[in-house]
Amino acid sequence: MDRKTHSLICLTAGLSLLPAAGAALAEDETAGAVRALQPLQVRALLLDEVADTPGAASVLTDLDFEALRPFTLHDAFDFVAGVRTIDDDALGLRSGIGVRGAPPRRSRKTLLLEDGSPISASNYLDPSAHYTPPMQRLERVEVLKGAGQLIHGPLNNHGIVNFRNKQATPTPETTVELAGGNQGTFKRHLMHRRTVDDVGVVLAYTGANSDGVFDTEEHQFDDFYASFDWDVNARHDLRTSILHFRERSDGYDESNLSPEDFAIDPRGKRRLGEGRKDNNISVNYWKWDLTHAFQASDRLSFSSKVFYSDLDRPRFRSRNPDDPRAERVMEGRDRRYEVFGGESRAAFTGMQTGAVTHTVEGGLRFEQHDFDDRRPVGRPGERLDEGNRGRLRAIAGEDGFTRDGRLITYKAEAYSGFLQNRMQAGDWTLTPGLRVESYRQEKSTRFRPGSDDEGVTESEWNTLYLPGISLLYQGLDQADLYAGVHRGYAPAPARSDEFPLVPEKGLNSQLGVRSRGLQGVSYDVAVFYNRIEDTLIRDDVDEFGDALFVNAVDSDVYGLDVELRVDSAPFTGSDYNFFGQVAWNYTEAEFTTGPLDGNRVPEIPRHAGSLTLGMDHLSGWEVSATVSHFGDFFSDIENTLEIAEDAGQVPSRTLLSARASYHTQVSGADATLWLQGRNLTDKLYISDVQDGLRPGAERTVIGGLTLRF
Repeated sequence: MDRKTHSLICLTAGLSLLPAAGAALAEDETAGAVRALQPLQVRALLLDEVADTPGAASVLTDLDFEALRPFTLHDAFDFVAGVRTIDDDALGLRSGIGVRGAPPRRSRKTLLLEDGSPISASNYLDPSAHYTPPMQRLERVEVLKGAGQLIHGPLNNHGIVNFRNKQATPTPETTVELAGGNQGTFKRHLMHRRTVDDVGVVLAYTGANSDGVFDTEEHQFDDFYASFDWDVNARHDLRTSILHFRERSDGYDESNLSPEDFAIDPRGKRRLGEGRKDNNISVNYWKWDLTHAFQASDRLSFSSKVFYSDLDRPRFRSRNPDDPRAERVMEGRDRRYEVFGGESRAAFTGMQTGAVTHTVEGGLRFEQHDFDDRRPVGRPGERLDEGNRGRLRAIAGEDGFTRDGRLITYKAEAYSGFLQNRMQAGDWTLTPGLRVESYRQEKSTRFRPGSDDEGVTESEWNTLYLPGISLLYQGLDQADLYAGVHRGYAPAPARSDEFPLVPEKGLNSQLGVRSRGLQGVSYDVAVFYNRIEDTLIRDDVDEFGDALFVNAVDSDVYGLDVELRVDSAPFTGSDYNFFGQVAWNYTEAEFTTGPLDGNRVPEIPRHAGSLTLGMDHLSGWEVSATVSHFGDFFSDIENTLEIAEDAGQVPSRTLLSARASYHTQVSGADATLWLQGRNLTDKLYISDVQDGLRPGAERTVIGGLTLRF
């Protein structure tokens, strides 16, 4: 019996014990009718009412997506204070999401969830993200900042983002959306939702094509999704979902332009030759979830989940010999990740001790991760891609060019548990809790010609105790106060040359106030301070542009989040509604010890935010425009001021986007005509500096039609 099969059997058995025990304990209590209660949160990150969350939290709904029409998911986060994104491609496929003081590159410091399950490549080995769900099939994006993170881990220092998919509708509903515009943009979406007897069904397809930011790049993705939700009876609910995400990006690589080439033609790679048009990246991502929710009694509920993901991510680029007479050689980073895990949670509510009501929630979790890092090479003149992945051997050309066609495998197993007690007395809610994480990383160098590491296996265990406490006061007339402090951490990427690095640990605190029940006005303002130990930072890149990580001493992160929206209609009663909204963040992130003392942490601008002004009418039309600002940031730990190929201070930018839509009825169907544009001034700006300068996206204007029937 192999390790994965054994783990599956043990996990399934363990997850089944907790609900069975709960049913026995609750037998007497459930002899009567079961009352309908809010079930244990299975897919959600936040409570249904954000006002009951003991910390800073933001939500984007499907209605927000339809009103604000962001071009990419990265653009959508412009409307959330404290969330910053760095684009690496025109469609935001290389996910770069950071919350507050978390560097955004590849979302390595932010826990990304989909319906409560992790979606990054491997949170315990290589927490980079090459997939996020398309907005068209999402009902809600939840962002949790600074408190309540003890239920989820790892990567829970700065913030957590959860993407919730749309659920089945009681009556059949079909959505068709088509959109197109300049830059070769073509978007399409088809979704059908319905309920058949006790089974809810959702089927969806989403795809997009677009030119890239360089003249060699063309992007395409296709996303297929299905979910089935069986309401077994009053106590049991089973849900399963499966998705497949497929990306093919031609002419793309992470080798960008030198400052000299950027000055001549900031989008021109084709003129440089070097086989760059043959460079490519592919993503094949599969994810499967199975969830069981069980209401044992009117006070006791359970949930169990098993999840699996498979990420196949080959990338290939041309590497040219020094001798121009020699044929070029293509080489790759061919990576494969598998994640298998499961968890059980229990919640018991309604216990009384004097005037205090307790809601106790606890859970256990297991994950197993496998990661193969292949560095294949091709023969001179051979083109490599997803269908022809080269071979693991060294190639030497006449000019002395060599390539290490290596294979390194990584494994991780992680065990975690949490327990928290939500204690409510009058207008006060106090929630202390503890999370324990124990994980092992293993690195095996199976094939690396000429290296002393070949045949060597290394491993390391880490165990962390993460306490936290949060406070919520709801006694003011139209506002709530919240505060919290908690421990969080991020595992070190295992593919560092200095394996094993120690995990990054944080002590994170915040204090905030948000509106409640105000007419036409909503706001949420929070100050935060995080003390980070053994800060994990990308220090350099290897000869293939692969990020190398170090523990770069300690750092402090502090700042302010502001979210505000004002609508005129609640005050005037008019059919016209004028609205304005602000999402703004200030963050100071600095190293505090060692030779880097006083330097800013890379990839974190001091200022980032947006201002949106618009108008809508009850007849169904809406127009708005957004000015978004992203401050300057350093791309290296030395804080190099002048931009070079691998380091420099990336200048700030301010961009303009706008959208207009009209909603009406056509032959019994809901129809929305819409127009959206980003970077409307066609501003040329530098998105990032890594292995050269990468420009941001050009002006893009698209129009579309959405039908629901």
